[in-house]
Amino acid sequence: MRSRVALLIFLFPLVLPAVASAQQSPEKIREDFVVGRVKSISQPQINASLLTNAGITSKQQLVQVEILEGPLKGQIFGITNEITDNPSFNVNAIPGKEVVLSVVQSDKSPAELNIADYHRAPALFALAGVFLAAYLIFGGKNGLKSLAGLLTAIALIGLVLLPLSLQGFNPLISSTLICVAAALVTVLCVGGFSKKSAAAILGTAGGVIIAGIASQAIIDSAPLTGLSSEEAQILRGSVLSQPPEFFAGLLAASMLIGALGVIMDVAISIASAVFEIKEANPELDSKELYRRGMNVGRDIMGSMTTTLVLAYAGSALPLLLLMAHMPSIKLLNLDLVATEIASALTGSLGLVCTIPLTALAAARLMRSEN
Repeated sequence: MRSRVALLIFLFPLVLPAVASAQQSPEKIREDFVVGRVKSISQPQINASLLTNAGITSKQQLVQVEILEGPLKGQIFGITNEITDNPSFNVNAIPGKEVVLSVVQSDKSPAELNIADYHRAPALFALAGVFLAAYLIFGGKNGLKSLAGLLTAIALIGLVLLPLSLQGFNPLISSTLICVAAALVTVLCVGGFSKKSAAAILGTAGGVIIAGIASQAIIDSAPLTGLSSEEAQILRGSVLSQPPEFFAGLLAASMLIGALGVIMDVAISIASAVFEIKEANPELDSKELYRRGMNVGRDIMGSMTTTLVLAYAGSALPLLLLMAHMPSIKLLNLDLVATEIASALTGSLGLVCTIPLTALAAARLMRSEN
């Protein structure tokens, strides 16, 4: 007996770390997303447990789903689908339709599947295909060049701006440089290396810089936090641990990128108009070219400013409906409302300032041909 006790005492320090390690080793859990096709659904039934314990009315249905990809491909699972009285949280399963499934797996338990969302990618890709076909058919060679500029701008945002922002670089500075670079590539793709393109690039750069300065000024003076949207709050809470100034800069960057398209459009239109005027009457001096360029710009100004404001208003339509039920003093001072108004106004300011800058640059460059 004593020998057994002595043996246990001797082995205890050796066994203890292994036992502790086994107890402390965390269970590895991973979540994957796969596409499945709904095979059949049951009639929804009231979730009695949730109604009794929480007083929430919700229905459940059993959905048979076939996995279409991944290691579980071909298998059919019965998944409980919750249907609440809030349609924004529901995924209505329809036989034959595809859905996105969340597959949660661990080392010690079988896979747990839930319906995460609709499978929207095929519809989006189909719409993108129709857009590209129409773009190339009606745009021809110039459409192909414009498409190259568009893809470059998207690549700059996805491959440069987003990684730099995730690493903590100032989003406003990064976005300003990227906007100028995107404008440079787009204008050169459309107009080639010419004085017309140079004037459009100078006007766009000037408008972008002015919009960036205005954005930062209103964010500092209002002040705006950059955390008015739910996405920004999630980003700050779970992805990026950055100071408040970073999210304010992210807001300024979004204002800038949102206005880039119309600023560049106005700059190209005015530069092209001045170029055509110069071609029609080579005797015009720079002062007259500037005046006529401004006349064209004033005609464009109203429609483009309206376009920009309506674009922001359209994206914030639920907010506009909510605004109708609030006192004006509370309404104008809400962070979310002030952010939308500031975005529209700073973009419009950059647009308006682009007109004289482009007209001046085009007049000087075209005049130098004499």
